[in-house]
Amino acid sequence: MTDQPHVTARDFTGVLDIAREAVATHLRAVEQEGSEAEMVSGEGADDDGLVRATVTSDGRVASVDLSQKAVRLPAEDLSAAVVVAVNRGWDALAAAVREQARIQVAASWDPTRLVALQQAAAIRTGALIDKLASMNTAAGRIPNAGRTPNA
Repeated sequence: MTDQPHVTARDFTGVLDIAREAVATHLRAVEQEGSEAEMVSGEGADDDGLVRATVTSDGRVASVDLSQKAVRLPAEDLSAAVVVAVNRGWDALAAAVREQARIQVAASWDPTRLVALQQAAAIRTGALIDKLASMNTAAGRIPNAGRTPNA
């Protein structure tokens, strides 16, 4: 005969259920934030406005538009205009991404949301502590191991 206290599968399942719920809630929040990510683009043009370029946040040049006058430029001048337009597109994209990041950071510091997350975490943590305490009490390890409310 063993002197190890007995913990039932039901006790352990309760702890796992609490942990699964916490993980599932976290994953749903991460998926929701990920699905809100959107493609950002930046547009640029050469000094004369003959060439326009659009670049996207996935690293692609989405378009290069040439005016009728640009088509008649010597190849060297046209190449230079395309480079200027694309680089200005990248600059515009960088500015747009910085602005979007600033907005997201500002939104993530919503005090109401943080308090709600903190309260939800406290409830789940409390439930986990209570379940572990009841398992210890049932196992005879710690008499009355539950949380004591603040007075």
